Amino acid sequence: MKTEIVKQASSYIDGSWITSNEKISLKNPADLNSHIKDIYFASAQDAKKSIISANSIFDTWKATSIDKRIKLLKEFIDLIEKNKNSLSKLITLENGKTLSEAEGEVDAAILEGNYQIKFLSQSLVESDGNNELIYAPLGVALLITPWNFPLSTVIRKMVPALVCGNSIVLKPSEFSSLTSIFLFELLDNISLPNGVVNLVLGEGNVVGPSLMDLSIIKIISFTGSTDTGELIQKHLGSSDVRYQAEMGGSNALVIWEDADIDNAVNAAITSGMACAGQWCTGISKLVVHGNIYNRVINLLTKAVKNITVGDGSIPSTDMGPLNNSQQLMKMKNYVERALKQGAKVITGGKAIESGKNKGYFFSPTLIGNVNENMEIASEEIFGPIINIYKTNNIESAITFSNLGKYGLSFSIFTEDKRVAKRFIRNIDASLCHINMPTPYREVSMPFTGWKQSGKGVPESGRFARDVFTKPKVIYSN
Repeated sequence: MKTEIVKQASSYIDGSWITSNEKISLKNPADLNSHIKDIYFASAQDAKKSIISANSIFDTWKATSIDKRIKLLKEFIDLIEKNKNSLSKLITLENGKTLSEAEGEVDAAILEGNYQIKFLSQSLVESDGNNELIYAPLGVALLITPWNFPLSTVIRKMVPALVCGNSIVLKPSEFSSLTSIFLFELLDNISLPNGVVNLVLGEGNVVGPSLMDLSIIKIISFTGSTDTGELIQKHLGSSDVRYQAEMGGSNALVIWEDADIDNAVNAAITSGMACAGQWCTGISKLVVHGNIYNRVINLLTKAVKNITVGDGSIPSTDMGPLNNSQQLMKMKNYVERALKQGAKVITGGKAIESGKNKGYFFSPTLIGNVNENMEIASEEIFGPIINIYKTNNIESAITFSNLGKYGLSFSIFTEDKRVAKRFIRNIDASLCHINMPTPYREVSMPFTGWKQSGKGVPESGRFARDVFTKPKVIYSN
């Protein structure tokens, strides 16, 4: 793919593309011999300038009518829709996911953006007789986003933050900066006041301390690893900066003995292998009833072996590469530890060499003989590996599903409503599904996590308003 999709290569601060000295060379994760683009990281001083700029314009943006803010954000979403093909290609190029998965992400971002625009246009002011409830903006919002969904996660945070009247600073992952640059090229085409939107590229340990100036920032909305999320929370201490975080998950999908097995297996493959397993709502654990275990394993193994791994831009590819070298090493180490703990590789378990055009490819992997005493049983894998646990007992299935510090997504496959309710009632997860893949969600519903999968007000849906506003009650006589 050509790289002319993105024209800029640096941060965007106070309405201008800035120059900087430190650069990083981005490579295609499917072909490490393919140079995508050099991008320039911001300095700590640049980061400081971004939040000062956002703070300086906040009062002006806050005073802008809701109708005007809505109009501008509609223009933005329309531009995304017009550039769907380019955005999809760019996501595949820098992230590695297949083109169809990238197109799905663009569609999801458009859907999310349009939902928030419509919902917030009708819900920032409420009336009750002579009384009014106004949802007022907080101030400067720092948005920190991950590499695995470089468009949809940004839109999920950016659109409601701006519609609600906040000014923003976006800090994307250094592994997915190009998609954010493209978005800001689009934003540069609409009539936003300088400083309302700012983009800071760079590594967190360099720009993070300047961005998290607790005297200016009013809210931090974070999506990423639990470890990073907890570090941010520790930095905030007893400050009154609002913190909203969506973090990791070690999600389980249960296939009970009366399940539609074909449907359940397909859902397990989707949940565990789509996006190369690199999504927080995908599964790390598969629980299978003993009476159907052999049949499920046979179907799973056949399906996994038929997955075509390769360059996501090639239509015949089912699964693209991992995003970066750290991810590849993590998968290798995970399999090694699983074997040491007594688990067995059913299929896969190795990195894939792809000739001269080497990439971060890892084989779709099933690991069996997993039990509740293994360290691996409670971890977030975040790659194309599924741990499989065999049991005939509902309580042990629930216990295994709940192992660990995470509580994000869960699914039970059964035709018995009573069994389904028993699982759902006892599962420590915020997103629960019956006979559906674990990543499924509706934009009108909150996206949140229990335990160490989430912090603060839930993200998305109608809760997006509550993340980025504070209530003001006006009584009139």
